[in-house]
Amino acid sequence: MPRKRTNPDSPAGLPTARRQRQSTSPSASDSEDGGPSAPSSTDAMVKKLVRLAMASEYSRLPIRRTDISAKVLGEQGSRQFKLVFEQAQNELRHRFGMEMSELPAKEKVTISQRRAAQKTEKPSSTNKSWIVTSTLPPAYRTPAILHPPKAPSTWTESTYTGLYSFIIAVITLNGGTLAEQKLDRYLARMNADVGTPIDRTEKLLQRLCKEGYLIRTREMDGGEEVIEYIVGPRGKVEVGSGSVAGLVRAVYGKEGGGDGDEGGIERMEREDFEGRLGRTLGAHIVRREGGHGDGEEGASQVRENGQVEERGGRRSTRQAEEEDEDDEDDSSEEKGLSRE
Repeated sequence: MPRKRTNPDSPAGLPTARRQRQSTSPSASDSEDGGPSAPSSTDAMVKKLVRLAMASEYSRLPIRRTDISAKVLGEQGSRQFKLVFEQAQNELRHRFGMEMSELPAKEKVTISQRRAAQKTEKPSSTNKSWIVTSTLPPAYRTPAILHPPKAPSTWTESTYTGLYSFIIAVITLNGGTLAEQKLDRYLARMNADVGTPIDRTEKLLQRLCKEGYLIRTREMDGGEEVIEYIVGPRGKVEVGSGSVAGLVRAVYGKEGGGDGDEGGIERMEREDFEGRLGRTLGAHIVRREGGHGDGEEGASQVRENGQVEERGGRRSTRQAEEEDEDDEDDSSEEKGLSRE
């Protein structure tokens, strides 16, 4: 005998239709009991920002505020920048051991740049940019743990890192500014004035300027064109004075910390070396406790807040030479007094 179908429009069919709707629609009790729920819009924006940060660092591009607003927040989330940025920072720190560090503003070194800066009352927050840096302790920032990236190859990345670290160190040790002719002489001593293992020297310097490691300035002085190089925003954050100090210690064989076994003469030589290094860098360099001077980031710190703090901004090459001459005069006077 065929089963009699119930008409949904009839009162008897209403409970059946209601039961079908309840079975197809998700119940509110699932989310309350900890069941699967759709991700919120904030979570999606946090994931987008983390992906943007990782992709930008892979290409050595700064993470600009405008890119975050356009590619992550959109029109609906424009007021959620602070919340999304803080949650993305937590994800980077706890999952990847990294964080987004703000890049300093470019220095106004030429006369035209200084005049333009005086016209602007206050820098806009939309011009801020960041790069991804490591949050690992200095003890774990060793070549055995932090390998160079494999793309395009480990050899290429390690060679490129060594080249820009050397150039930044030379500029920093010369007071923060280095003329193009003098830089060419330094590169000629390294047999890198024409070409390098990465590319031709001219193209290499252009790439360093494009990626923010260096800044190339041009200015007319008495009818002559003066071209100088200074350390760029990425170079200051990624390399910094601490890494430059570690490189100098490694070159001069002073990377070992002052232990209790050293004699009085060795201690005096080390203190004299650290004093000269601090005066050259224009910063208070203090060796970390337990640091081995491997040239890693954070090999130095400031006496007060743990960061390298520069005194009085950049020094000119003439000031650096005058200080070196004063040191030589002091040492000669001390020798004469000891002879007497």
